[in-house]
Amino acid sequence: MEESSTKSVDETKPHFFIVRVTVGREAQAMERLDSRLPQASGIYSVIKPYSFKGYLIVEADSVDSVEKIIYGIRYLRGVLRREISFEEVIKLIKKKKEETVVNIGDIVRVVAGPFKGESATVKNVNKEKDEVGVMFLDSAVPITVGIKISDIEVVKAGEQNENKG
Repeated sequence: MEESSTKSVDETKPHFFIVRVTVGREAQAMERLDSRLPQASGIYSVIKPYSFKGYLIVEADSVDSVEKIIYGIRYLRGVLRREISFEEVIKLIKKKKEETVVNIGDIVRVVAGPFKGESATVKNVNKEKDEVGVMFLDSAVPITVGIKISDIEVVKAGEQNENKG
């Protein structure tokens, strides 16, 4: 691969941005994005994290570079303005071996991804998909979001679970 003379704000540190994608269309969106990479400047890699459906991670010089390349691509819905760290990217793409026991009604904290740091209540658990449906506590609109079990930690067991044991 040729060396390019692209200018970066900080060449020693990679910049990672999250791109929203229509859920279930990540592969098609990534394929279309890959076809534009040869003409793009300031874009270095595209990653499809296993743990979050509906998102891609793009390594780029700036958020403006990402916005330029995704413009007009079907299934790509926009860029989250917040940059994520390399450590967060590793957490998203690294498969975890440990088993987290989660039950309906538990209060959990998201430890990776775009919702990192948010607290939520578990509404459903899908063991086959290794996923939980959560409703965020500070959300203005009550909506259930699917998140991988490996990307949450239980803060407090739900009342119905405490009464069982």
